[in-house]
Amino acid sequence: MRTMPFGAGKNFLVTARSLGFALLFLLLSVGCARAPTAIRPPRHVVVLHTNDVHGQVLPRAATWLKDVNPPPDSGGLPRLAATLNRLRTELESEGAAVFVCDGGDWFQGTPEGQVEKGALFLELLHAVEHDALVVGNHEFDHGVDVFLEHLERVPLPALLANVRMPDGSPLPGTTDSIIVERGGVRVLMTGLLTTSTPTITHAQTRDLLWEDPEVALQRVLDTSGRDVDLVIPVTHIGVEGERALARAHPGLPLIVGGHSHTFLRTGVREGNVLIVQAGAKASVLGRVDLWLDSDGNVIRSLARLVDLFEEPATEWRNERVDELSGTLAARVVSRMDEVVGELVEPIELTQRELTNSTAGNFITDAIRERAEADIAIQNRGGIRAPLPAGPVTRRDLFTVLPFGNHVTTVALSGAQVFEIFREAVEEKRRAPLEFSGVELVVRHEAGRPRLVDVLLEGVAL
Repeated sequence: MRTMPFGAGKNFLVTARSLGFALLFLLLSVGCARAPTAIRPPRHVVVLHTNDVHGQVLPRAATWLKDVNPPPDSGGLPRLAATLNRLRTELESEGAAVFVCDGGDWFQGTPEGQVEKGALFLELLHAVEHDALVVGNHEFDHGVDVFLEHLERVPLPALLANVRMPDGSPLPGTTDSIIVERGGVRVLMTGLLTTSTPTITHAQTRDLLWEDPEVALQRVLDTSGRDVDLVIPVTHIGVEGERALARAHPGLPLIVGGHSHTFLRTGVREGNVLIVQAGAKASVLGRVDLWLDSDGNVIRSLARLVDLFEEPATEWRNERVDELSGTLAARVVSRMDEVVGELVEPIELTQRELTNSTAGNFITDAIRERAEADIAIQNRGGIRAPLPAGPVTRRDLFTVLPFGNHVTTVALSGAQVFEIFREAVEEKRRAPLEFSGVELVVRHEAGRPRLVDVLLEGVAL
């Protein structure tokens, strides 16, 4: 176009026409740029989780339902496996990416879980088809060597990032982390175990190398170098440990936990991190729904527990789980159902500090008599169930003391005995003890208990 005055007649018409075409082109271009694009809907991810199954093959009474008498039976591996089958199928048909993980303590805790020191139960757990399982402290109760033999026999997707063999290598049969891809979603799961394990299980664990879970998780994050949509720690460190882990790693969307047997009906949040546990003993199934935007950010999360009160429909049954459960139950039923005595009064537990329970008195009196000792001590946390008055079977006794600990006699000075009880009474992270043969004299000073005397047959040590 020539540049001429607007009053130049013909040339003005050409200029106007050219401007018109230019404006039309500009409007079309802007219109194309602003045309709405297809918005990708959030991706739906579901994490189904268990923890602290403790060998629970059979359903058990839902005693946590305080207003229901008698309480219904709940859970057990067959119901759990069938419910997993149903939810997997239903959710995947709706387009969700479904992942299944477990928070540790697999077999120790029932007669069925003790068959062949837990080896057969691990075959049963394998048939449930978890994507990942963190190693729990009770996996080592029969020794590190026995556990490693189990993993060689039953190749589970076992996670353990913060524990190493004495030479620094991973425990055979375990891995720091695993990536599972499903429905176009890639999830990295890593396993973390409480570093208190060497003090609460088999002595062989003291020869292993232990790393702080928060440090181990950072190492996994630094070295993974893999393109994933989510990182989910699967832990066996207890809910307080999980809170600390969330504070150290506030960018995590989710921690799937275990060890403290906490029923978190809707989870708990530490900052923006959702923490979940599903109680214990396969009583319920945990479910977490996550929605991810196109950039992989979690824009919404929802936790719940799925009750297992009813027998699932036949179409959802896991035949292998049903078969192995029946085999394990048959192996122990005749011995465990034998009546071995009778209680004229119930034995009960207590959570009150500085108070003995009737269960603790019963157990420590029996230990002291059997060992012909002056004093008997039992950690309160090892007593797992009360018993009602009436006939008592071997299975009843097993539910009270399920971990097969040995009675051991040692010679201690009065000063050593006093220090044991002082720590149990005064220390901030004290562990309550049940005991027989002594009386403790305790005084509260500045709102805290202080041990004054330990009396043996009425005489201060």
